[in-house]
Amino acid sequence: MSRWSQYDTDEERLPEGMQRIGYDADTQTYTFRDVHGDIWESAPGNQYGQLYRVNTTLPSYDDDTHDATEPLHPNPNEPRPSWRHEMMPLLNWFLLVSLFLIFIFWFIGGATKRVEPIACGDHSSPYNIQSGDNCWAIAEQHGVSLESLLHENPGIDCDKLAIGGTLCIPRA
Repeated sequence: MSRWSQYDTDEERLPEGMQRIGYDADTQTYTFRDVHGDIWESAPGNQYGQLYRVNTTLPSYDDDTHDATEPLHPNPNEPRPSWRHEMMPLLNWFLLVSLFLIFIFWFIGGATKRVEPIACGDHSSPYNIQSGDNCWAIAEQHGVSLESLLHENPGIDCDKLAIGGTLCIPRA
């Protein structure tokens, strides 16, 4: 047998003068208004049952002096909320995205090897490494032996010269 009966309407289930005015699908609560204009809500998931008072600020719709769309029109004397107030829910999202991007750029920037300038002594002159340079070509270009170039720059890896780095070229 079906659960529907002739007594499943608001007139039979609700107290005298109570009227259903809305339903919130997110919270599954029904909203009701009584003859005095008070707003009531049902428990989440219950169409009927115990009702809880929400507020007492809105007048009843049965009153002919009020239009049913009145709550939709803002009061011209009340200040409107600023755009900042309306955008506050997005603040956390933008903050998380910004922090993520800062971390990514910091990580990428930290992965590149920083080349610190080298201070050359009195018996050598600095040379800025350019693209395509290698130890043999630099030594040949300046007229010094490869051994003296390597002796003047201890710990240099000729296979991994950093572009923009500095080598000390011994004076001949």
